[in-house]
Amino acid sequence: MIPAAVLLPFLLLQAESVDALLEQLRTEDGAARRQAQMALLRKGAEAVPALIKALDSASPGSPEEIAKLMKRLGSASWKERNEATEALAKLGRPAIPALEALLPSADAEAQWRLRAAIGDIRDKAGQDEQADELRAGAVCDLLGQAGDARAVAPLLRLLGADGAGKRTALKLRACQALGLLRPQMEASQAEEAADRVLQVLERVPGPLEKGLLIKTLGRLGTAGAVRPLAALLSDRSEKNVQLKRSCITALAAIGAPRGVRAIADALAADDVYVRQGAAVALDELAGQPFGFDPRATPEENREALAKIRAWGASKHGKAWED
Repeated sequence: MIPAAVLLPFLLLQAESVDALLEQLRTEDGAARRQAQMALLRKGAEAVPALIKALDSASPGSPEEIAKLMKRLGSASWKERNEATEALAKLGRPAIPALEALLPSADAEAQWRLRAAIGDIRDKAGQDEQADELRAGAVCDLLGQAGDARAVAPLLRLLGADGAGKRTALKLRACQALGLLRPQMEASQAEEAADRVLQVLERVPGPLEKGLLIKTLGRLGTAGAVRPLAALLSDRSEKNVQLKRSCITALAAIGAPRGVRAIADALAADDVYVRQGAAVALDELAGQPFGFDPRATPEENREALAKIRAWGASKHGKAWED
């Protein structure tokens, strides 16, 4: 039997409102944050609209939304101009670059109002910035686990905000969430997601982060990711063997002819561990063992290589030679 002292906090969290649980995601207490995440996950589809709203608050307003508010700044009504200023201020910290870019072309009053909105945003940021990032990261995780198609668009918006080189830790989590949501995506959304993931991949510093993004590309399964993954796999200056193994796994998951050919080409890689990964992947794709020995010489593997070439040409035709 679970002690009441242990069970009570979970029961209380489950009973709390979605808004209260979202606020708890802003705490630095990791255990409390995890409890809130679990409670939100249990709420299922009920929590998704609030999660999306919370994530949108971490992204700048769309250009269309900002343009509408800017038009209202030129209204003849003081009340409407004031409401537009307040609405701009509510767009939050991610909107600051877009608002600053509008200053040179604005008239005198609009400039004053834009500066007021930017100042208001910065006044409210400060100490709240880290808490907001903690919540946004947790929200990305929750939306990925929710398996709800409504989460795809706001995650894509987040990845398109601020430029690919900014807030990479948060965007990494958004990428992973999109990978989990692949079954709920339309084909065009999957292609856009893969493009966004590739942009983040170019800028993340560590091999662990790169490996997670490569895994996401495999889950998304779009042909557009094949060329960059194949290039990384064949890059002799890249010495991280695990990254290359991740590329093999992702290319196998995508299954495009060019990617399968890249895996076959990796049988000639310098590292035995890469050759082994390529051999295993090809055996699994073909549903049969080719008998390739990653420790043997090319001459000793001649028969296995001939079988692989014949299988690839038979399965993929001319695309195998591209």
